[in-house]
Amino acid sequence: MIPAKEDVVSGRPQGGDIVERARLYGWARRTVYGGGGVPGRLARGALAPLAWAWGAAAERRLTPRPELRPRRLPAPAISVGNVTLGGGGKTSLVEWIVRCGAPAGTSVAVLSRGYGRAESEVRALAPGAAALPVGETGDEPAVLSRAGAWIGIASDRFVAASAVIELGATPGLFVLDDGLQHRSVPRALDLVVFTAADLLAPARCVPAGPLRQRPGWRPPAAAWVLAGLDPRGREWPAGSIGRAYSGWWKDLPGTAADWVDAGTVPLAAWREGVEARFDPAERPVVAFAGVARPDSVPDSARRAGIELAGLVAYPDHHVYARDEISALVAAHPGAAFLITEKDAVKCDPAWFGPAPVGVLRRRMEPRDGELLAGLIAEAMGR
Repeated sequence: MIPAKEDVVSGRPQGGDIVERARLYGWARRTVYGGGGVPGRLARGALAPLAWAWGAAAERRLTPRPELRPRRLPAPAISVGNVTLGGGGKTSLVEWIVRCGAPAGTSVAVLSRGYGRAESEVRALAPGAAALPVGETGDEPAVLSRAGAWIGIASDRFVAASAVIELGATPGLFVLDDGLQHRSVPRALDLVVFTAADLLAPARCVPAGPLRQRPGWRPPAAAWVLAGLDPRGREWPAGSIGRAYSGWWKDLPGTAADWVDAGTVPLAAWREGVEARFDPAERPVVAFAGVARPDSVPDSARRAGIELAGLVAYPDHHVYARDEISALVAAHPGAAFLITEKDAVKCDPAWFGPAPVGVLRRRMEPRDGELLAGLIAEAMGR
């Protein structure tokens, strides 16, 4: 057996520090994933009763109710989701499906709740650069529309699908973004995404751990995708998510996936959809990110050949303002800046003045893409 901890590594930047803009938020994020020091360990113990209640409530929500006649979308549907809180590669896997995972020629419509947006109105986006303000759509839908997907945004996925169709789409496949726990929409397949860091976290429900439901529950038709390593043939620590989900690695189809650098481009070029080379001009590079897993950013930067002087971590889905960026630039005189695509949709290049700003692009590449593509085609009845 391969020791599980060998290549599950921390993403702290070499030569720089992680500065938390919301310290309590950052500590809570680390605590549910098994960190946070002694206070974190004490908090997880004290919160165990609430975790039990969360798990019981989730179990009720996930139990099928035969008395409810399910509505169906007008085309086949699959879901992409996580068993854990926050990030974990959902959006990246959806992007892979849009770009190359669905059968050639398929019009893909992604149905999203638009988490983190400033309003609750129903919205729809055509493929291409988002024409609506990100505050109306959410950051992840704006990124996915650039990948070539139709996007429907509403708390009710059926309403989101109707909005896309009214915009002119004729989808051959609906993808429910973050749809694993939302069982009201029938789907032919659940793709469940994990990251390597997830598997060492405690197998406890929120708030004593990161699980959104108890590990004993399985979707009727599912496959797993694990970003960072292959979990099969490894000995996971007792009480960890890796151990709790060991049956999945054995019984369900699945594949490991790798993060691949897709090139870093200047923010202005990225906004215009133009390819250009990001040149930090020998300045120290400071990254900032409002993502669920900010510790992953230094690793992505290193894959792109960029060593960070520091990382400023904001809460997930953070909405930036001009004054905030101006203050950040003033706090790092002479620096160049690096941001993710999820942050880029919320930043104006003019806010940075003469400071170079690069957009770090990464893609998820399943190691067995043929397996996933075959499962998706089968779910579509192909």
